[in-house]
Amino acid sequence: MTHATLLDEHIVHIVQNQEIFEQSDLQELLAKRGHAIPQATLSRRLKKLNIAKVAGKYTILDLHQTHLPLILNMQVSDFGVIILHTHPGYASSLAYFFDQKYVDYTSKNTKNVGLLGTIAGDDTVALIVKSKADIQAIIALIQKDFPYIAAS
Repeated sequence: MTHATLLDEHIVHIVQNQEIFEQSDLQELLAKRGHAIPQATLSRRLKKLNIAKVAGKYTILDLHQTHLPLILNMQVSDFGVIILHTHPGYASSLAYFFDQKYVDYTSKNTKNVGLLGTIAGDDTVALIVKSKADIQAIIALIQKDFPYIAAS
């Protein structure tokens, strides 16, 4: 078993069995198990393992889950930003969903749908759209994943 695989197993086990509210808490627990890792490395491992902060606590996400955070409303600007409102504490996991599903961080453009990235607050997500021409395509993707939502 590789070191990375063992580290991942420890991370998953801790997150499943304890309430983790800060990455520093997880770092301390991993250090007690013999895995002293920098915060940046831990952050990358969490992303790889689909672990994100939901309602203030780290949770293992399933990108195919049917119980994604509700989008309460959507507002579309004329200059390439779509704003999504959700319940307090859920914006980060909603942004993570869109980043994983639609944002292409490589130069291969395999997921290039015109979404450059997201910015999440506590209950608000800003989707940064590449151009005005891409806005309607992004709205269609949002409505496909969240059929109850309408643009305002």
